[in-house]
Amino acid sequence: MNAAVNNPPVFTRHAWCAVCGSDDPVEYQRRMYALRGRSFDLVRCRVCSFVYLDPSPDGATLEELYGDPDYFTEGYSLGVETGSYFERRAELLARYDTEVASLERELGGPAALFELGSAGGFFIEAARRRGWRVCGVELSPEAARFSIEEFGLDVFEGQLSQAPLTAGSFDLCVADNVLEHTAAPLEVLGDLRRLLRPGGHLLVIVPTYVNSVFFRAARGLGPWLPRRLVGARLLRLLKLAPDHDGGAPYHILEFDRASLLRLLARAGLEVLSVRGSVPRPAHLFKAVNLSPVELLQRWTFLALDGLMRLGLLPGARLRVVARKPD
Repeated sequence: MNAAVNNPPVFTRHAWCAVCGSDDPVEYQRRMYALRGRSFDLVRCRVCSFVYLDPSPDGATLEELYGDPDYFTEGYSLGVETGSYFERRAELLARYDTEVASLERELGGPAALFELGSAGGFFIEAARRRGWRVCGVELSPEAARFSIEEFGLDVFEGQLSQAPLTAGSFDLCVADNVLEHTAAPLEVLGDLRRLLRPGGHLLVIVPTYVNSVFFRAARGLGPWLPRRLVGARLLRLLKLAPDHDGGAPYHILEFDRASLLRLLARAGLEVLSVRGSVPRPAHLFKAVNLSPVELLQRWTFLALDGLMRLGLLPGARLRVVARKPD
């Protein structure tokens, strides 16, 4: 982060379950995240098993976190990627072109698309190049400015509730790795539903690893893992660092399949498809001349991803397509 003179105090708020509204949690993982000498604990709702931070950074602290330019070099990928997000222009445009093409086959299009948390605009720019009418909302001033200056995109800098958007004006809304950053996901889903025309679609992608049997098993096995074989990068990605510091508290909610589907139903959306997968670490999938241990790790990730996409294992990341009723 920036120098201490530019770092305001860390303010927190008491949190309760964002899925069922209960305020009766049990400890899930102590010292999961850390920010400027303060640690943050994960708790689990006794009623519905949802996992979340309590206390959680308050709104002002979260806005300051995402406004820090370091977020897109240190925090955005949380160990999955290396280097600056903004330097991956060609790679991201190519990846998102493939994803938009897949969405067109699945849902139709091109049509009107809105992305919440549009970051540097790579996804909506890829869609625009395929003929979609696009706009976005982005909290980070740096990312919003990049998308406007680099691509000339229609991106509003700020909160979704502040954006001048017309209800019922979009065929597709996208929230890719966004809900886990929000204190009120049901409210966000309701806002996105209002933006959709009747019959419009919502694409939601969330990480689910922390609220999964994989994380709980990894934490249990942590003290016995051969750390030299696993490697520092993979330990950080799996949130198994020796000091239990998984980085800054960017993720204040930790979803699983049941909690996400419950929120979508409460928001009045019909779930059409659910697909699990696992993120692919850059140091295993982009590098050449991997060591035998790294090759084994790579094939392990590929095997897990295949089983998750087939529905034989719960996903470490969920992709859900939902629909607003006619």
